[in-house]
Amino acid sequence: MTADQQLTSAPSAERIPRAPQPPGEEVFRVLVEAVEDYAIFLLSADGHVLSWNPGAQRTKGYAPDEILGRHFSVFYTPEDRAANRPARLLRSAAKHGRVGDEGWRVRKDGTRFWADVVLTALRDEHGIVYAYAKITRDLTERIAAEEQRRSLLLEQRARSAAEEALLARDRFLSVASHELRTPVASLRLAAESLVRAHHNGRLDDARLTSGIARVMKSAQRLSSLVDELLDVSRLTADVTELDRTPTDVVALVEEVILRLDDGEEGRVHLDAPRRVEITADGSRLDQVITNLVDNAMKYSRADQPIEVRVSDDPDMVTISVTDRGIGVEPATRASLFDAFSRGANADHVHGLGLGLYISHRIVERHGGSIEAHPGADGTGTVFVVRLPKDV
Repeated sequence: MTADQQLTSAPSAERIPRAPQPPGEEVFRVLVEAVEDYAIFLLSADGHVLSWNPGAQRTKGYAPDEILGRHFSVFYTPEDRAANRPARLLRSAAKHGRVGDEGWRVRKDGTRFWADVVLTALRDEHGIVYAYAKITRDLTERIAAEEQRRSLLLEQRARSAAEEALLARDRFLSVASHELRTPVASLRLAAESLVRAHHNGRLDDARLTSGIARVMKSAQRLSSLVDELLDVSRLTADVTELDRTPTDVVALVEEVILRLDDGEEGRVHLDAPRRVEITADGSRLDQVITNLVDNAMKYSRADQPIEVRVSDDPDMVTISVTDRGIGVEPATRASLFDAFSRGANADHVHGLGLGLYISHRIVERHGGSIEAHPGADGTGTVFVVRLPKDV
């Protein structure tokens, strides 16, 4: 067969059977009628229902003969109708071309569902709005599922918080009972020793003085532990008022160092200007500096120096305390300022683990910050306190 014969024998485009093509409006109508998951319908320029697809009947519960010609405000809650929300949505769509909206809508049977709505203005060749196309999707199941997920998440968080509270309580009871037991035992032994010496007629002045000193030391330790617990309670409840007065930070640091480092070795070295004044509660700042310097002394050897530096900036004063002790493990650093937090390498050091927590709360109440970093050479710890000069 020649090429010419092939061409003449091939069916022409006119001979290929084609499906009948309905007009464009009919195609659109068929498409809309096939949609059941969306309510798609037309409103007149004043908001009356002009068309109704199966999705609209399924979503809103009205048959076409029950809703055609009625005003679309029937789908809104009494609260929205009282607030004139339907009319406001029409005006917004006319002004901007289309408007999206989410909210409660009302079915024929009075039940409510959460709707996602798009309202589009249709204009004629002169730009005049002659109708609105409205598409509504029922999101009730999705919202309910999200609410259920949210409730489960809140429940899990509450359960975790309760478990953490129980762990914190158990940790507190363990640490507090251990720490309180030591001074109580010392107090009891000192008192019993004095009683025995008295009964045996051996309570001379030297033994009495020594026994009373042991009793006072134990009582002082007990008092300190109780004060820490009271501080935690007050600071956590935010019932502690700060007595803000002009305070010389350098003088405060010098006083703390003199009180804690009273030995001849002079372990604590101070680098500071002559005077730095801020508005603060001096007694509370004394507590912070005491905690930091005391920690540095407890967590490092007696032959290791401790450096305290005060830096004076225009709006801020910085106090840093650097030791070359055992340092803080990376896993512990995140919880270092939590109540009853004690590093895994701190078993040999007495305390409730409240000093840094109390210091953190005091510094925060002053509008400042406190941080802990590893030492520059990778050993020890640097605590840095930053405080605004005037609050």
